[in-house]
Amino acid sequence: MNQNLKNGTSKSSASNQRRTQSVDGYSLPNLNNEFYGIDAKHSNGISSSGNHEMMKESDDDSECVPLPRINSRPIVKKCWRARSVFAPSPKCNFGPKGTLKKIKNDQELIIIQDPCTQRLHWISSPNNILVIRKPGQSTVVEFRILVVKLLKRRLNVFVETDDRTHLHITTDSDLQENIERCIPLDKKNDLCKIDLVICLGGDGTLLHASSLFQKSCPPVLSFSMGSLGFLTPFDFKFHENILNEVLSGKVAVLLRTRLNCTIIKEGSDNVLTSDTPDDSVRTNETNTSNNVGGMSHLALNEVVIDRGPNSYLSNLDLYINDKFITKVQGDGLILSTPTGSTAYGMAAGASMVHPNVPAMVICPICPHSLSFRPIVVPAGIELTVKVSQDSRLTAWLSVDGRNQHELHQYDSVKITTSVYPVPCICRFDQVGDWFQSLADILHWNIRKPQLNLDTDQEIQRDEQMQMQDDEKILNKTKEFSPLSNGESSTNELS
Repeated sequence: MNQNLKNGTSKSSASNQRRTQSVDGYSLPNLNNEFYGIDAKHSNGISSSGNHEMMKESDDDSECVPLPRINSRPIVKKCWRARSVFAPSPKCNFGPKGTLKKIKNDQELIIIQDPCTQRLHWISSPNNILVIRKPGQSTVVEFRILVVKLLKRRLNVFVETDDRTHLHITTDSDLQENIERCIPLDKKNDLCKIDLVICLGGDGTLLHASSLFQKSCPPVLSFSMGSLGFLTPFDFKFHENILNEVLSGKVAVLLRTRLNCTIIKEGSDNVLTSDTPDDSVRTNETNTSNNVGGMSHLALNEVVIDRGPNSYLSNLDLYINDKFITKVQGDGLILSTPTGSTAYGMAAGASMVHPNVPAMVICPICPHSLSFRPIVVPAGIELTVKVSQDSRLTAWLSVDGRNQHELHQYDSVKITTSVYPVPCICRFDQVGDWFQSLADILHWNIRKPQLNLDTDQEIQRDEQMQMQDDEKILNKTKEFSPLSNGESSTNELS
């Protein structure tokens, strides 16, 4: 009996020791995998050593499975995966081939990574590249150059159907040689094949790429060819060297958190997840269907609930983790990611938050209360915004400025951090790129510098001496001027 008690104590202590190996229990992956979630042998919830994993993922929900206890079975409990406040996602595999390396120490303990150390790693060489360009004629030349160079590298290039017409394949000899590998994109079947996304355009092009991948998103390489370019750090002039570095995997990656927005209509318990985006994402068309039981979208920038064309104020009830927080009376409410904090949220007075910070920003739009200020909350909570029963008219919801929906009384929107971030390839590193964009694009804190006292005094002395010299020259000019004396001038004229 003592021996059994001793064995039971040792097993319990070992179990407790493994549980304390990670600060964030929800984001603890299999300790024996070399990469996060990419080995098919370990995807069934059992590691190579026979131990149960701490988590089984299912979209944004997960099953948390504690380690086996003595004389008891593991307790399976449903929980929200997004309640982790550390890493934006445990899914460190992007698309079929992109992933992040797992850092271990000698004791096989998982270390919470410094975001600046995250580097892109290809499990095998990427083969399928999706090229997305900004609509219009401004990017046609660069689009053709990039597609031709990718085809010459023996890569499969996927392009959207509308963009393929601008390539003029029938008259271009370079494209005719590799026409079988220039493939029009099938949004239902081809998205799971994409290894890398290349965007030619501005921030709107990146938002469009994010809307295409409503689950796992491959790494995104963005060239600045739009009007702003805050999210697109690369210059197309150097695209050849940039492609070499990206395809070799020698680049830093910034995981941009997305929000999972679920619309729940009154009296509907079913939530329908839209695996493929609506066509209105590209054309900015409005979806005003009222018979939608529920729909889910991923937002890279923000989710906005406002009064739309109505003349009355919005009247919204805000809940955090099913607890009533406050009533929002004003023009509306912005719920943004750190990426979106420098977009609509910043224009409405919210703080700018670095994309590596796991947080959500709640920002009111023109609130009728001076004390209703924007706040930053942890990136694991579940926000619920409900159209109040006291609301005079309907409210309107938009995701990243698109996918508009009309919300009636008692309709609600659930918003939480998604487990599917957008991995954006960095120019330098995660911190340097962001501050460089603040200075170059937003002109953050750019002003005429204040001089020190010595320099200031010297400048004042120089200005005084210059003023004195100007006065002397002016006086001499008046003395010798023929018009300085009215009489002499009159005599000379007569």
